Amino acid sequence: NLRHDIDINGKQGGENWSTRVTAASIDWGDESTWPADKVDVVIGSDLIYQSSIVPLLRKVVTGLLGKQGTFLYVAPDTGRDGLPEFIAVMKGEGFHCEEEIIAPPSYCANPLKSGDEEDCFLHFHELASTTYILYTFCRSSCR
Repeated sequence: NLRHDIDINGKQGGENWSTRVTAASIDWGDESTWPADKVDVVIGSDLIYQSSIVPLLRKVVTGLLGKQGTFLYVAPDTGRDGLPEFIAVMKGEGFHCEEEIIAPPSYCANPLKSGDEEDCFLHFHELASTTYILYTFCRSSCR
């Protein structure tokens, strides 16, 4: 549950920012399900598995973000048909790629509360063997 994740992580760093964050379930192809107001940040993780989705994802990101919005995206560095096209489209769509960095090792750590390595491998077998790239796309300077 994304709302639960926001609540437990929103108390990190001494400030409770969870009340300023909203999770929304939208249908990418149905703009009537999108928030009425533009947003400051869109976060996406491993959204592209085939190149045919690139135009729709571009439309969603550009349609949701405000004029100074930021799109934070993480994806494996290889093995995703359409990812290079999406990165190129975003860079040419009025966005610039402020950062493109390799995710730190902590991002690939076992996420299970139990710490069970066998269960982790069963459910998240790519974690230990995949390099993930963190992208920060901005409509204007992020810094």
